[in-house]
Amino acid sequence: MIRSIRIAQILALTACCGWGLAQAQQMQAQGHYARGPIEQNWQFDLGSFFVTSDTKLKVNGDTVEGTDVNWENEFDLKDKDQFRLDAFWRFAERHKIRAMWFQNNRSGSRTLTRDISFQDQVYPVTTTVRASLDEEIIELAYEYAFYRTDKVELSGSGGIHALKFGASLSGQIATPGGGGGSTQVSRDGSVTGPLPVIGFRVLWDMGHNLYLDGMAQFFYISFDNFDGSITDTKVTVTWMPWRNFGFGLGYNYFTTRVNVSKNDFDGRIKFGYDGGMAFVTFAF
Repeated sequence: MIRSIRIAQILALTACCGWGLAQAQQMQAQGHYARGPIEQNWQFDLGSFFVTSDTKLKVNGDTVEGTDVNWENEFDLKDKDQFRLDAFWRFAERHKIRAMWFQNNRSGSRTLTRDISFQDQVYPVTTTVRASLDEEIIELAYEYAFYRTDKVELSGSGGIHALKFGASLSGQIATPGGGGGSTQVSRDGSVTGPLPVIGFRVLWDMGHNLYLDGMAQFFYISFDNFDGSITDTKVTVTWMPWRNFGFGLGYNYFTTRVNVSKNDFDGRIKFGYDGGMAFVTFAF
């Protein structure tokens, strides 16, 4: 399954690259020249995110406090390269809407070396459990360029990071009272949290059709039975040899801490990811 998804991603990127190169050659033949993201009205970055995740999770039950667990280490969850989409729309000279999306769904199994409590269920030591984590990140932000020249654009931003997070454990648990029997026991928890962010972005035309894009966002919020913090930084370099098509490399670091006390999820999450990016750019 994972292999087929990766093949589909490669084929999609190859098709996009082929279409983009054909369009770029046509534009160049018609006398159009490269222009950078400082002037573009639309830009789409499609590519691979070579992500490394770190997830610490504690989910309490009604009667039993949950165990703090690093899921990557405890359950041997492996990261894999993910498809990622970044885009912006410049609807006025100094105003932009920016968006980002990617998913990271993983699963693994391991024999426990300690007791683990999750959603009021204790999974004893030596139990072989299967664990899964499903993460979806959506970002939507507004940017205003308070300083803008032909070479540099400095912007302030405000927006929302929507995090959809789900976790589950399942395993064969010995039947109470002895007798050698066992039963399959599964527990899961999920939380969706819109976290507001404010940030700063710099866009610099370095010459030779190379553009540096740096961004930092952060925030802390606390209300009712929810509190959380977020830090998000990213830097990319894009080469635009043609007006509507280019290539880029980058790096993204993200971390969030969330404490939730609800009926369907009572616990805390410390979740972070970082990694390199390689992408193709389509601009109009």
